[in-house]
Amino acid sequence: MDTILEIKNISKQYQSKKGEILALDNINFRVKRGEFISIIGPSGCGKSTLLSIISGLEEKTTGDIYIENKKVEGISEEIGYMLQKDCLLEWRNIWSNSILGLEIKGKLNEKNKNYVENLLKKYNLYDFKDKYPSELSGGMRQRAALIRTLATNPKILLLDEAFSALDYQTRIMVTNDIYSILKKEKITALIVTHDISEAISMADRVVVLTKRPGKVKDIHKIDFEIENRNPINVRESPKFSQYFNTLWKELGIDE
Repeated sequence: MDTILEIKNISKQYQSKKGEILALDNINFRVKRGEFISIIGPSGCGKSTLLSIISGLEEKTTGDIYIENKKVEGISEEIGYMLQKDCLLEWRNIWSNSILGLEIKGKLNEKNKNYVENLLKKYNLYDFKDKYPSELSGGMRQRAALIRTLATNPKILLLDEAFSALDYQTRIMVTNDIYSILKKEKITALIVTHDISEAISMADRVVVLTKRPGKVKDIHKIDFEIENRNPINVRESPKFSQYFNTLWKELGIDE
């Protein structure tokens, strides 16, 4: 797989009443096309800040972001972003929510409408296209939010604690659902999460950050050697607890 995203020498410094605060310090890693990367680290280490910088929503202090070997400044149309809340508009039905990004970008043409319609059919939401968000389960709402994001054809998807608002059982089912969709659509993904099990279950690699200022402490390759792996079946593998223990100990070591 070739590299689709490169984070090179990224640092972030804030100004505060107490002076300058270094949030991120010289972050470097590459992401291969179609890869799923989990980013974990202590609370306040800059995980969400890093995603915001990659998305272009927040300015970096130093460093560069490259997508397909091209330096990116500001917001890139190649990137989609899913937050903790699904952010569906309650007064719009599921169809109207799904095409919202296309409307905003002025790309609501017949070709893209057909693409959204096919996504809704493929992922079992077409029969609910006239329903409103309040009529859907938490899992279905997240699926609708993902389809809204995929409608704009991003090559890279960023997920910032995207499942943390769901109850435990729903969360596991939704991560399985979302993982399957992203792999089928061949979307490269980066997820920030506090949940080590979630990080392991979805990732091809896990990037571990240190406490603030966040630095790359280690990058772990996750390989369960399971045919048709998904976030549910990997939890049954003996390797799962091994990965969990390794990451747990690593997060518990102070720099």
